[in-house]
Amino acid sequence: MSWLFLDWFVPLYLLVSVLVLAGFGVCLYFLEPGLQDSHKWSNKTVRHHPLVASDLNTSLMLSE
Repeated sequence: MSWLFLDWFVPLYLLVSVLVLAGFGVCLYFLEPGLQDSHKWSNKTVRHHPLVASDLNTSLMLSE
């Protein structure tokens, strides 16, 4: 009889615990002001510089 209890209790317990942890993480994310700001994209964080021959020559001269 105890196996019938465990067959539904264990998956239910795992599901509830995962949902509680996910809810806790969501609350932390929305209540902590610095976390939302750290995920924002800005032009300062994304820099696309094309690789040109002068950059390659400069880096090779620095390594020697």
